[in-house]
Amino acid sequence: MAIKTLFIINPIAGNGKQKKILPLIDKYLDKSKFSYDIKFTEYHEHALAIVSEAKEHYEIIVAVGGDGSVNQIGSMLIDSPCIMGIIPSGSGNGLARHLEIPLSFKGAINLINNYKKGSKIDIGVLNNRFFTSTAGIGFDAHVGWKFSKASKRGFLTYVKITLKELFNYKLKEYQLISDKQPQLFKALLVTVANSNQYGNNAYISPNSKLNDGYLRVLVVHPFPFYAAPGLVLKLFSKRILSSKYVTEYRLKKMTLISPSEEVQMDGEPYLMPHELNISILKQSLNIIGNIDLN
Repeated sequence: MAIKTLFIINPIAGNGKQKKILPLIDKYLDKSKFSYDIKFTEYHEHALAIVSEAKEHYEIIVAVGGDGSVNQIGSMLIDSPCIMGIIPSGSGNGLARHLEIPLSFKGAINLINNYKKGSKIDIGVLNNRFFTSTAGIGFDAHVGWKFSKASKRGFLTYVKITLKELFNYKLKEYQLISDKQPQLFKALLVTVANSNQYGNNAYISPNSKLNDGYLRVLVVHPFPFYAAPGLVLKLFSKRILSSKYVTEYRLKKMTLISPSEEVQMDGEPYLMPHELNISILKQSLNIIGNIDLN
């Protein structure tokens, strides 16, 4: 019996290349193994409503989009027997890259063709919302807000905004409360990571594992401007933790106190209370990946 599969396509993710995927699904998907339907999102967070209605009727639901689409679809499939697939077509594709899902449409579809069972991964919880890869406060949240208002998407736009904002950004003071000693610090940013990267192979948390039941908290402390190129190099070469300006905590549960209401979750901007309660749902999402998580 064919596996019932739903592809949910975000037509405005990344650079919009996913608009060309319809004939490729028909061409490359193994139709002797799968039957499929396709739905397009029509407004912000439309995927939440689509999955809520569809998850009882499909064995696999595939996100065709970026980290925001993955976040929405994954959030609705927590503790569901329905399996999530990803065809990455966003600006960063953080979770897809951690899972080593091919970035080509053909490769990602073939990964779905060859799947035998999903892998269970952890999901982060921030107040009443979920994140699959990262949540952050400080500079990365600030850039996320600017990026969301930009007329163009894509990696180059993100880099331009980052460089423009970095020199004018005022550092803030944060408090981290956990079962360990409370920490008070001034920082450029604080990232809570479930996966190992933001996206685009920017490895903010190279030690992160998707199924170990822990979140990593990365604090980037104040640094002189001359140290910025070295930090960027370390970020893209999985060596960020070797920097004296970066501290890592490994936690299951925490509270972050932030002076700003700006938060990013999987690259999407939100306004949240100053007190952020964060925890993890261990192995709560069943997903198709290309790495062994067992």
